[in-house]
Amino acid sequence: MIVYENSEESGKTTPPLSHDVLEYEQTARKSASAGQLLTAIEVARDGLKRYGQNRVLQQQLALALAQTGALDGAREVLGELISESATDEETLSLLGRVYKELWRRSSDPAVAADALKQSCKFYGDAFAIRNAYYPGINLAFTLAAAGELKQAEEIARHVEKFCHAEIKAKPDKVDGWLLATLAEALTHQGATAAAAENYKRAAEMFKGRWRDLASMRKQAREIIGFASKAPDSSRGTWYDLASIKRRARELVGRSQKGQEWLDACFEFPTVVVFSGHMIDRPGRNPARFPASEEARVKEEIKAYLRSVNAGFGYSSAACGADIIFCECLLEMDAKVHLVLPCPVNAFKRQSVSWAGPEWERRFLNVLSMATNTLVASPADYAGSDTEPAPTMGLVYANRIITGLAVLQAQALEFELRALAVWDGNGVNGINGGGTGSVIAEWNERQLNPHIVRLPSHPSTGPASGLTQPSMPPFDTASPTEAGGIKHEIKALVFAEVINHHKLGERQLPLFVREFKGAIARLIGETKLQPQVAESWGKSQSFTFDSLQEAALFALALRDLVGRTKWSEHGLPADLGIRLVLHAGPVYAFVDPVLQRQSCMGLHLGRAARIEPITPPGQVYATQEFAALCSAEDLSAVSFEFLGNLRTAKLMEEAPLYRLDRRSRKSA
Repeated sequence: MIVYENSEESGKTTPPLSHDVLEYEQTARKSASAGQLLTAIEVARDGLKRYGQNRVLQQQLALALAQTGALDGAREVLGELISESATDEETLSLLGRVYKELWRRSSDPAVAADALKQSCKFYGDAFAIRNAYYPGINLAFTLAAAGELKQAEEIARHVEKFCHAEIKAKPDKVDGWLLATLAEALTHQGATAAAAENYKRAAEMFKGRWRDLASMRKQAREIIGFASKAPDSSRGTWYDLASIKRRARELVGRSQKGQEWLDACFEFPTVVVFSGHMIDRPGRNPARFPASEEARVKEEIKAYLRSVNAGFGYSSAACGADIIFCECLLEMDAKVHLVLPCPVNAFKRQSVSWAGPEWERRFLNVLSMATNTLVASPADYAGSDTEPAPTMGLVYANRIITGLAVLQAQALEFELRALAVWDGNGVNGINGGGTGSVIAEWNERQLNPHIVRLPSHPSTGPASGLTQPSMPPFDTASPTEAGGIKHEIKALVFAEVINHHKLGERQLPLFVREFKGAIARLIGETKLQPQVAESWGKSQSFTFDSLQEAALFALALRDLVGRTKWSEHGLPADLGIRLVLHAGPVYAFVDPVLQRQSCMGLHLGRAARIEPITPPGQVYATQEFAALCSAEDLSAVSFEFLGNLRTAKLMEEAPLYRLDRRSRKSA
């Protein structure tokens, strides 16, 4: 198990990962390459702390920081390296990448234009040193993005020559990235037939490396967009950069004329989200999913999954349709992602074991073969095999299943399909928790699920005739329980003040008036009203009914703290804030002691216990929060996967996402 150095604030230390700096370098590089950015950052920082300055660790740290959006931190690290050696090709290329990322993220046209110029400069300097194909192909891309299409094409010709020379020199050691670079250089020149041949060869070598293949296709689509949409490719000026950037972003993920040849080079799998009925209990009347239907249902599921080239499936694992779906995926060597509404033993007792030892065996096999399993709620909601699971726990898990599937499909630009095994009955509203309710939500999102009908409805095909009221933004309240206590899904914002320990005793009144007062004014000005607000010491927490309001409040709070010059208010200049968002079922009630609204439940502590070392200006969200937002199809925010953060306080690993506003240019 990899163990990292804990923060200085905790006062704890752990043994080093290795006494060999080379192992630190290899681990940081592999983690960054695999998209485990938080791991790469922690490993690189720990290695630098133990062994001092190290070029490879600094470069990997900068790369991971840039990918998480911490661009200022990345530039600071690379600035130290470039001051030591102004001719290091890799450092120059990384600076080019950082500025390219700034161009992608910036909503300010002037900032974006300057970032693109800086990116061209650093890639150009790196390319001039050795004429290597990596900085060369990126220089061509940034030039094309800026509208300098003739210069981009000229650089691409040079890159093509280098690629051919390397292939000729080492024909038996041709790398997939070399072929992809050659294909991209040919794309700049409009040589689509030759480009397609090399993209296909690269795709074959990268088979199963979907993240790399998706990135490859995305960049090629952008290049095609630059060429087809530039207002005047012969001017050689930074012409109308904002419009070029907007149109380039609009092209991403869209199939349009001129790109068919590119899409034909890649064969991507689909992501399938699933819901279905459990097998009937003995003596169920009327029958819904009798055991006699199992073989037919399995064949229909299998046929559908093959027809859509399913590569990833998201489901629960109850006896009956869920397990059959998972088994069909595993037979196809597809990836199974499970979401259980409660811990494994409780779920097995509630949703599997009553059907007999054979179903229990199949459940345990699916569990062992799944790529990952997420327990949506840590509480043992299922009290016994005769006590039904609470509706909120089922609704919560179902929405996470849908949201995770949406997140993966969006991240890799894969097609998302919905599949259900359904008898056509049991639609008790959007929040009913059953298969009919899930299908109603899918229809609301226009996912057009394919339905495998059970006996009462023998036909198959897209669900139709299902009428439901519009899905409320986040209406998941259960009926009022004893004492006015409700079981509801709430959005939670946890905030921790950075450098709070620097406050002197005499500054505490100023902190209350200026810092806490600023938060109070923010709530009043934005009208983003938390249902519950708690404040103690350096920690603040806010509970919202709306996911979007929680997300927008966290971003507004980040911006407020970041732009305020706290030294002008008599406070430490480096006061900052780290923010984490989570969402889950909690009990809402009016506290009889405090006489105000309050909440309690295990989910309240989840975001607080993660406490990532978030760089200033960033907002992190748990996997569950990101999934629920994706299930609701929120248009105002976007998420970027950062990797897994190890935390001994809560769990071994916590998958985290970076939250930001969704730019209108990229919407």
